[in-house]
Amino acid sequence: MTTEKLSSGIRKEQIVEAALHILSDNEVKKLKVTEIAAHLGLAPSALYRHFKNRDAILSAILEHIRGKLYRNIVNVRQIRENAVDRLHELLVRHSRLIIQNQGIPRIVFSDELWGQKRIRRQQMFFIVSSYLAELEEIIREGQAKGEIRSSLEPGAVARMFFGIVQPAALLWHMSEGQFDVEGHFSAAWPLFRLLLTGKNERGSG
Repeated sequence: MTTEKLSSGIRKEQIVEAALHILSDNEVKKLKVTEIAAHLGLAPSALYRHFKNRDAILSAILEHIRGKLYRNIVNVRQIRENAVDRLHELLVRHSRLIIQNQGIPRIVFSDELWGQKRIRRQQMFFIVSSYLAELEEIIREGQAKGEIRSSLEPGAVARMFFGIVQPAALLWHMSEGQFDVEGHFSAAWPLFRLLLTGKNERGSG
């Protein structure tokens, strides 16, 4: 790993990515600044120039996750016009996010998040709440265009969508990557689509 001088933003991103890589094979409580520094080929003091302590790195990881979720929303809006297609594309991207970033489920379901650190729980609550609000907006837009049934309550539908994703991430984490995330999403999507439109994939009710 290069030790050339980089901008603070790039270096912080590298530190977060290195921490997530390490978390793919380790419990959150075992994550150490020295290990992250070694992974990057840096002295620990170099990390402390960007993050006050290990807690600050963990908070930055959550912000990194928020950024990934937000970018997915933005990208899906750009490449899909139909609201139902947007939700399906988001599900596909969730599958990739879980499979390619095992460190993410590890931190989301860790005692470090749900234990004594109230501020971190609040940070995660804000991330999820903001994401649900984005999903609700996609659903409302779909209802306005007649793509999604108008009788459905957008908030409830958004939470049901999230209810497809969360168990998959949890089971993937608990099985150490053995759970079939893609199979789970493939089986759940036709049922969710039927809820959204009142029609199956062949277009009949």
